[in-house]
Amino acid sequence: MCMSKLCNRAGSDGEDTVCEDSPKMNRNRLGRIIRTVLAEARKDSRLICGLLPAIACLDKAADETIMCLLAESRPGDSSAHLQTVLLQAFCYENYIPVIKVDSSEKLAELCGTTSDGGGGVGCQCAIITRDLTIPWNEDDNYSPPMNDVEQSLADFYEATLEEYPSPVVKLPR
Repeated sequence: MCMSKLCNRAGSDGEDTVCEDSPKMNRNRLGRIIRTVLAEARKDSRLICGLLPAIACLDKAADETIMCLLAESRPGDSSAHLQTVLLQAFCYENYIPVIKVDSSEKLAELCGTTSDGGGGVGCQCAIITRDLTIPWNEDDNYSPPMNDVEQSLADFYEATLEEYPSPVVKLPR
């Protein structure tokens, strides 16, 4: 039985199963959706890139944050791993969706923070803040308003909350 809004599980006959009352999300499109969300947020100056700037932003205005994209930690980098675990816990406590992505280098490229020299410079985390042009009546809704593309990522997050391990979205180049 499928409890989440969105499903993408294979049934016994090999076909993808879908909840009767919910649309099916093609997980292969998630990387492109993330690229679109990052491009829009970057254009509107709503994108905070990097672990320390993200932590500072969340400390000041967690209620203005709509989503966190978090790259998988590299093996052997225990300090970055500890910071990402704490960041993830903070987001969970504040009901901020956390979507894991496969590569800090690809995330940096999509955020526009790569250097010309390359060299594996990455971005561990990207925070997307709310669009101030979308009206928000805090009495009706406790979470910040999102556009349709951002909402589709939030729906994916909600649908996969009970999956273990958490799914990791493969980002496009």
